[in-house]
Amino acid sequence: MASDDLLNSWKRTEGFLLDARTHLSEAAEGICADEIQDFLGYLEHNELELALDALEDAFNKSEFESWRVLELLALAAASMGLTDRQEKYDRTLTKARGWNYKTVLPS
Repeated sequence: MASDDLLNSWKRTEGFLLDARTHLSEAAEGICADEIQDFLGYLEHNELELALDALEDAFNKSEFESWRVLELLALAAASMGLTDRQEKYDRTLTKARGWNYKTVLPS
């Protein structure tokens, strides 16, 4: 049985992923229907890293997404302890915005 801390971590990560999903554009709904369907299936089975992969694929494929989606993906990656992924997203956001972006998980 999973500990309360682990269950809370999963819920926090799931929340970031679902929030990122809601920030996808209308265009992404059509362009990335397969990726979104994959995301939902992975999320249903608590495959959170695969769900993150699917949303990242949708973000990259659509090319119409706000940077908020990537911020939320960075939070999800940080929540899962995927530091390399989180730092990659931070570098992309830093380059796009022209100022140093650093993901910080809320307390």
